[in-house]
Amino acid sequence: MGRESGVADLLAVHRNGKDARRTIERLSRNGIDGGSILLLGRVEVTTAGRYGDRQTDLGSSLALGGRAARGLLYGLLPGAAFGAVLLAVTTEPTLFAISAGAGGGAAFGASIGVLTGLLSMPTMASSWERTFAPMVPGGVGVGVRVHTSRQQVRVRRVLERAEVLRVHEVDDLDELDDGPLAFDD
Repeated sequence: MGRESGVADLLAVHRNGKDARRTIERLSRNGIDGGSILLLGRVEVTTAGRYGDRQTDLGSSLALGGRAARGLLYGLLPGAAFGAVLLAVTTEPTLFAISAGAGGGAAFGASIGVLTGLLSMPTMASSWERTFAPMVPGGVGVGVRVHTSRQQVRVRRVLERAEVLRVHEVDDLDELDDGPLAFDD
């Protein structure tokens, strides 16, 4: 977009793919459209047939499973405590009533926790960017197509808090050469 909008696009150089992935998630959470985010690195980031597709599926499944497990743990104990107290207060406080309340509350709390964990997963960056970023060897660049000066300020603010080695202004991300980053150490 750089030349068309009159505002320079931004390229953030990262030490490795994990840092790039975190930056993509931060950009997504701050309202930057996934179509404006471009992942650049030493190697071309594409799926390599069936094996690459399996790796993409594995990475996405692990990310979703991790969020679901974290949500399950966050919802399980508070739900059990709430259910046990609720049934003990509303009925006769017997061991059966307290355990039934704890079980029901734990199930309800766990389901709410899982749902919250899955819904809080950033989705604005496409899944292959999130999945493949940690697998790219060496330096990784995250390019952001900027449409307005206001958006550029917002992107710079996000990049200041991210683990970025350097931020470069480029005329147009689409005109960068394929292959290794010229800005990479």
